[in-house]
Amino acid sequence: MQKAANYLLFIGFALCLLQVWLPEYFLTGDGPCHVYNAQVLHDLWSGKNVPFYTRFYTAVYKPNPNWLSTVTMALLMFLVNGVIAEKILLTLYVLLFAAGGYLLFKKISNNDRFWPLVIFIFVFTHPLFKGFYNFSFSIAIYFWMVWSWLRFLDKRNIVNGVLFISVVAVVFFTHLLAFVFGSITCASLVISYAIACNEDKRKRMAFLLKHAGFLFLFLLPFLLLMIWFTAKEGGLQIQLAPHLYRMLELIRFRYLVNITRQEEFFATITGVGLLILFSVSLLTFKKHPVINKYDGFLLSLLFVGFVYLFFPEVFLSRLILITLRVQLFVFIIIACCIAYRLPAGKVKNIGAIVLFGCFIGLGMVRIPCQLSASEGVTTYISAVDSIKPFSVVLPLDFSPSGRDGHGKLIADRNWLYCHASQYMGLKKPLIILDNYEAHMSYFPLVWKENVNPYTYLNKYEGFEGQPPFATIEGYKQATGVTIDYILMWCYDAQALQNEHFREFFTEINEKYHIIYMSSTGRTILYAVNKRS
Repeated sequence: MQKAANYLLFIGFALCLLQVWLPEYFLTGDGPCHVYNAQVLHDLWSGKNVPFYTRFYTAVYKPNPNWLSTVTMALLMFLVNGVIAEKILLTLYVLLFAAGGYLLFKKISNNDRFWPLVIFIFVFTHPLFKGFYNFSFSIAIYFWMVWSWLRFLDKRNIVNGVLFISVVAVVFFTHLLAFVFGSITCASLVISYAIACNEDKRKRMAFLLKHAGFLFLFLLPFLLLMIWFTAKEGGLQIQLAPHLYRMLELIRFRYLVNITRQEEFFATITGVGLLILFSVSLLTFKKHPVINKYDGFLLSLLFVGFVYLFFPEVFLSRLILITLRVQLFVFIIIACCIAYRLPAGKVKNIGAIVLFGCFIGLGMVRIPCQLSASEGVTTYISAVDSIKPFSVVLPLDFSPSGRDGHGKLIADRNWLYCHASQYMGLKKPLIILDNYEAHMSYFPLVWKENVNPYTYLNKYEGFEGQPPFATIEGYKQATGVTIDYILMWCYDAQALQNEHFREFFTEINEKYHIIYMSSTGRTILYAVNKRS
């Protein structure tokens, strides 16, 4: 049995790494922005192209979350190019995620052979393919945070304390949501450990107060930073309301689907399977109502479930996409509850193997789509050879889901191509105006406000709209910046039915001319007329 589990473990890691390294580009929605910004940051650190970049960008060194991916890739670029740096980052993510989840599941399931394999189903999720690298990493670090806290609860010493604080620091500077959920889970485990320990009431209370005090001291610096950050961003501004439709999305495990609707079959089996196993584990608790030291997971599930069902999609003055993010934590904590609550045996083993089989099935569906998406990137950025270095480029995306050479949609469940143009900035110094990340104050590279395209170039639907719109002359008058090139991806003449786009398209044809078109016609590059 253990040998079979080890083989499956190897297959799981191999399939994860195959998905990262087989395509030339591991295309995600926001991922190209992270890589491009890392390239700019790397060049600034290296003293390359500094006057060009500093006209548009400011490097911000504040203790904000969301730093991890950009800074890590910028450092890796001292050794490898940007595309490889991204793949190394994603490899690190896979290893941290799968290893951390495996260790946590194995610890709380009393070394169960097959259940830890369930962790692979969570590695590739919708947020990852939207390019939410920092958030995805934060889930991986969540496992390590909880695992290291359990080590401290089992054996309180300096080594385990330092390990826990180090992991907390990493998760905080990765994403606040995982930090909050990790803190709640750790606090809940203190309570369940205290109740479950075989001591009298006084000793239980002493254990509770002592370890709650340690946890508070360990978290205090980061709690203060979180308060500072949320205040700086304008406060939480939360309006609670029930969102019962999210229950149906939970059953379907909607945010396990990454690229194409062909994944929905396996995602639904996964969601239903986890909920059934969780229900069975609760029945065993009802028959034998004894508090387990790991019941803090159940307590934390109540908190995470409340956030999932009642929190709005918008707070902190921006679209957080709370459903997309929190659904994953709901299922991860459910998997933790099954790990320790459901007794080892045929039901648990069969459930684990079925869920691992869904992971294999999802991988087989996704890989051809990833290869097609990667080929599309090659076509999209082929125009870079016709673009002069130190130029300003405005990408206009008419098919964020992407289309292959035959016009067929590549990703009908994700906008993989919404920032794919950013990869051009890895080949030569360019300012690519759809760099949304630099418009967010919490990343390490931000637009200078006097040239910010999201302030002066956007109008009506905006240049990331469908169809796009921008005011080129207005941007030049407001900022003094000439847009040297306009890059169109999958141009669709039906966009001319929109009066705003017709106005924009007229301006493009008056001031620009076509200098490049890819063989399939998906990529069209316009250069500014010399007199413009």
